[in-house]
Amino acid sequence: MDYKLDFMSRVLQRTASKKIEHYVISRIWHLLDNYEIKMVPQQYVSRELTKYALTDIYFPQFKLHVEVNEPAHYHSDIIIEQDLKRKKEIEEGTNHKIFVIDCSEDIDHIHAQVDKLLFLINSELEIQISKNEFISWRPENEHNPHYWKSKGSIAVLDEISLNTIEDICTMFDADYRKTIRGFLRKGGIPNPKDPNQLIWWPSDRARSGWVNYFNQVEGTITETHINPTKASEHYNFYSQRGDTRIVFYHFKDILGMTNYKYVGVFKNDKTLSSPEDGTVWKIVGDRFNLQTNTFEEASFRAVCN
Repeated sequence: MDYKLDFMSRVLQRTASKKIEHYVISRIWHLLDNYEIKMVPQQYVSRELTKYALTDIYFPQFKLHVEVNEPAHYHSDIIIEQDLKRKKEIEEGTNHKIFVIDCSEDIDHIHAQVDKLLFLINSELEIQISKNEFISWRPENEHNPHYWKSKGSIAVLDEISLNTIEDICTMFDADYRKTIRGFLRKGGIPNPKDPNQLIWWPSDRARSGWVNYFNQVEGTITETHINPTKASEHYNFYSQRGDTRIVFYHFKDILGMTNYKYVGVFKNDKTLSSPEDGTVWKIVGDRFNLQTNTFEEASFRAVCN
């Protein structure tokens, strides 16, 4: 099946249980009628240090989020105020825009709001095209390490999902043969351009006794071992160091396919780590420069859908 057809079919399927939201999102996609534009569902973004938001749709090419607010959002002044605060925090923290569709109105008013959104998107599309800045949705690039090498940097919002560990190593000019240890595969490999950085591909699935837990809300990955002695030794080792990890998390995407998704740059958080609970890695950077091996401090977080 065509990738874009499969992707969008599943996007719409995910909203089927919310009938009004499903109707609005379907209308947006079908009236937009442009599959060069990518529409990401259920986008996580960070609001404050320990809070997050989940926006209904995200158009990454335009840095535009869409909230489809069903009637329950307008049942009290408290809920209305909370939504406004949430919207302000996301826009100020990300420099993105949020377009809210009020579904407490009748169908004509809902259609008018959708039309306004489409006008906004198409206007921005025309501006980007006129400036030669528009980048078409190309799934074949999202999964291509050579494409990202040529760009020179990777960012969480780029939605980069590589198919294999070999692809990850290709992006960093690392020798993937060094990831094989006998019949086992290592969980990571040093960046050949900076040995203080580890290119890491953790998974929720236990491997050789190692267990990881990715808290997408707080931006942390807890690493431990089922053997308490090994877990304690691991904690003691990293408690004396300041290592950086470039993380590609092993997960299933919206199509149910296994991929390695770039989720950011992490460092050991000594305040959260302990021999009993495990070694905790916390996100510190979103964008990583493949040429200078430096990263930009995390201000906006988007994680696995």
